[in-house]
Amino acid sequence: MPAMFGSFRAPAPVAGWLATKSRAERRIAATLLLLVAIALLWAALWRPLTRDIAALRIAQAGNAATLTDARRMAGEISGLARTPPKEVPADARAALERILVQQNLRATVTQLDWRDGRAHVVLAAVGYDALVGALEALQRDAGLRAVEATLTARVEPGTVRADFTLAR
Repeated sequence: MPAMFGSFRAPAPVAGWLATKSRAERRIAATLLLLVAIALLWAALWRPLTRDIAALRIAQAGNAATLTDARRMAGEISGLARTPPKEVPADARAALERILVQQNLRATVTQLDWRDGRAHVVLAAVGYDALVGALEALQRDAGLRAVEATLTARVEPGTVRADFTLAR
């Protein structure tokens, strides 16, 4: 028994039990103990380790895709930074009038006032999509942004009364 377990000393009840067994039975017990220890190590260490490695590989693939997207966006941003800003017309009033005519909204304007470089515009009844398109065109082409807006739903579906202020 001492040669098989080296300096290991079994607890007294186990040592007493092993002393009553033959050499072959002790080898079988040691082999079973070794198999149980290997199974416990496999269940406690190896399985979680391999599971975590698989999860990390999946996460790494997702992170690589995210990094590729981020690099692409950074390239787009640097390209935009190199692009000179679009020149906005000096006469904001003329640009506003031109865009309202282009968007077929001039007839719906019930009020248009200019104060301190700001335009106050009221559209009695305008389709929501047309309003969004006009605001986008005003920002893109004239450099005018809505700084204040009140939209009130009308009885006709998709139509609103728009009261907004534009400024540069």
